[in-house]
Amino acid sequence: MATRTQTAQRPNGSAQGKICQFKLVLLGESAVGKSSLVLRFVKGQFHEYQESTIGAAFLTQTVCLDDTTVKFEIWDTAGQERYHSLAPMYYRGAQAAIVVYDITNQDTFGRAKTWVKELQRQASPNIVIALAGNKQDLANKRMVEFEEAQNYADENTLLFMETSAKTAMNVNDIFLAIAKKLPRNEQASGASASGQGRRLAEGDTGARAAGSCCK
Repeated sequence: MATRTQTAQRPNGSAQGKICQFKLVLLGESAVGKSSLVLRFVKGQFHEYQESTIGAAFLTQTVCLDDTTVKFEIWDTAGQERYHSLAPMYYRGAQAAIVVYDITNQDTFGRAKTWVKELQRQASPNIVIALAGNKQDLANKRMVEFEEAQNYADENTLLFMETSAKTAMNVNDIFLAIAKKLPRNEQASGASASGQGRRLAEGDTGARAAGSCCK
C-alpha cells in the first residue's frame, strides 16, 4: 500500500511549533466515498470512478492550528463485509475516526450506526468520532435527512457534517474540526499514553515519544 505525505506550510513563514501525530481511521459501508474523501483531503483530487479499497490504504496529511502542526496518519479501510474482521486492527489505538455514510442510501446510515457502536465498545475510550454524510452533491436524491443524522450525532456526542468529495464541501472542515477537538480532549481527560497522540521533536518526523502532545 502506498504512503503519501504532504506538509502544510505556514502562510506567514513563521517558525513551526509543536508537531502532534494522530492516528485516524475511516469506517463505513462500501461505496460511500471513504477513499474519495481521503483523496480530496490529501491531494485535492476527485475521481468519478474510484476503485474499491482492498484491506486498507494508508496516507498522511497535516493541518496547522496556531502553534501546533497536527499530522494525521490516515487508515482508509475497505467497506466490504469480508474485510470487517480486519477493522479492529486499524481502529485499535486510533485517536480519531470518521464514520461515513451515503446520504442517498438509508442502509449505509444504519451501517454507520453499527460502526459507531463498535467504536464506543472497543476503541480507545477517548476517541473522537466524526459522522460524515457524504455525497451531499446528490441532495436531490437524499434518503437520510440532515436533521435525523444531526439528532443521532448529538445523542452520541459525535461531530457531524455533510460532505461532498466531488465538490470538496466540508472535506477539509471535518478534518480540521477533529484536529481542534483532539488536543482539548487530551488536556481535559488525561488519557493514557495508548490513547494519545505523539509529540514529535521539530524536524524529526520519525520520533516516537509518547505522552501528551499539546498544551
